Amino acid sequence: MLFWQVSFELVDLNDHAPRFASDHTRFYVSEGSLPGASISLQPARDVDSPANGVAEYRLVDETEACSADAPFDLRVEMNADGSHDVRLILQSPGLDREVCDLYRLLVVASDAGSPPRSASVVVEVVVTDVNDNRPVLERAVYDTEITENVDPAVYGPALVSVKATDADHEANGLVRYHLSSRSNSQFGQLFGVDEETGAVKLLQAVDYERLPRDGVILLEVLAHDSATSVTATVRIRVRDVNDNSPAVTVRAPETGDQDIFHVVENCANDTLVADVTVSDADAGDNGRVNCHLLHHNGVRTLHPSLPVL
Repeated sequence: MLFWQVSFELVDLNDHAPRFASDHTRFYVSEGSLPGASISLQPARDVDSPANGVAEYRLVDETEACSADAPFDLRVEMNADGSHDVRLILQSPGLDREVCDLYRLLVVASDAGSPPRSASVVVEVVVTDVNDNRPVLERAVYDTEITENVDPAVYGPALVSVKATDADHEANGLVRYHLSSRSNSQFGQLFGVDEETGAVKLLQAVDYERLPRDGVILLEVLAHDSATSVTATVRIRVRDVNDNSPAVTVRAPETGDQDIFHVVENCANDTLVADVTVSDADAGDNGRVNCHLLHHNGVRTLHPSLPVL
């Protein structure tokens, strides 16, 4: 009986395409990440022989919601065991969530067969927010006017409302309002600010005569997020009303006595008998006074050179 030894060489056909573990994956990356940061991707696998195995990866940007191109590059390196290390590398200038908060990328793996077979995975990169934007005021100065001694209810819920916006997301973009420490110390008993709306409220009636001479109150209202703040000025002009009577002080010219005045008999006309001072705490025309004698009783007149206020 004769025997022959026969050897068979199996020739691999490229009858399998590469496969990713999933056809869709999502990553969350902070917008504060620096260029050079990487995202590790699960490589594709091909059950064919190495000659027909995965040979190439390429990156396709399918982002439609953003005007700028995705700042990512694809880096593929061969490991010692023949597998691939596949990473997305963040390029300069990096991420800005306020410009684009979601990138949609397609990673395509192709094998070395002829013709090549391929597979792809959709990679979504969600950009998470950091507090990198300051609040922006609608305007820097707000003007309003009130009348002294008026009940706060007359002006309703707000004299003015300070408005600011913040481009950051959720808690980082939440704006709150309050008086500066200086304004709160000076005028906190008269005015308040709604923390959520920025509405400046009159808390109690204002006395013009207790204010600076020009009757103008300058409130500093801070609009702040969790990290930064900006300052708006609320300029409140208070209108004076005639709520003060004139105050009259009469003193003897030499002694300053306010009770007894001495006059020498047969003294000459225009002899100074008393110094008369008249004042009124009101402003403008409300503080102007006219003086005259109701009963002369031998006293001729008020001397025009006396300081009548």
